[in-house]
Amino acid sequence: MTDVAALYAEGRGRVTALVEGLSDEDAKAPVPTCPEWSVHDVLAHVTGVCADVLSGNIGGVASNSWTEAQVAARRAHSVQQIVAEWNEIAPQVELFANNFPGRVGDQWVTDQTTHEHDIRLALGRPGARDSDAVHLGADFLIGGFGVALQAHGLGPLEVRAGSRSWVVGGGEPAGDEAAIAEALENALSAAVLGDGPPAPAGAPVGVLEAPCFELMRACTGRRSAAQVAGYSWTVDPAPYVAAFQFGPFTTSPVDIEE
Repeated sequence: MTDVAALYAEGRGRVTALVEGLSDEDAKAPVPTCPEWSVHDVLAHVTGVCADVLSGNIGGVASNSWTEAQVAARRAHSVQQIVAEWNEIAPQVELFANNFPGRVGDQWVTDQTTHEHDIRLALGRPGARDSDAVHLGADFLIGGFGVALQAHGLGPLEVRAGSRSWVVGGGEPAGDEAAIAEALENALSAAVLGDGPPAPAGAPVGVLEAPCFELMRACTGRRSAAQVAGYSWTVDPAPYVAAFQFGPFTTSPVDIEE
């Protein structure tokens, strides 16, 4: 079993070092991949997730209202205060994180890792792109991508990232447009409940190849449709790009260079 507690703690250490000494003025830097948030807001969110888990405030988890409440509650706090809170409460969550049901722990690490790289992009400090957390994030998100492929009736598709590969997709579409939209909205929840990507319906008809980091960023809306289409494909990517929009994620309206 993956030690999600250790992966989260490692990521927390990287982010803490990344923002150490950051002034409140610099923390106002906008985050291109979270257009309405600053670095300060992203830190408030990841801290708020841990606080809400500890308090049992998980109603509406991952919804806009849930995350915005986390940011609003810390708006008047300095970066140092937010990071101090995070480093005080996160270890308490880490103590029982390996006992989270399903793939909740994987989602927790994936969210933190996604925002680590959002902060790196905003500060112009790339790094840790081949971390174990990035690989976990790609593996987790491929589950949601697989659900999206099935909802659209696309695939099957072999997805390759270095030495790792998955086969996902295939089958009949989820139904009419409303049924497809519902399946896409619930794709991330389905990935949390599942052990991995849904079983493919047949042999792959093509191959998509990209680094784990790119797959993780694309599956969380951090790449444009044109960037996704620019990966290595052995089939026409046009029908498949839509499957990168699932759960709360949509492809970026602009190219993201990081």
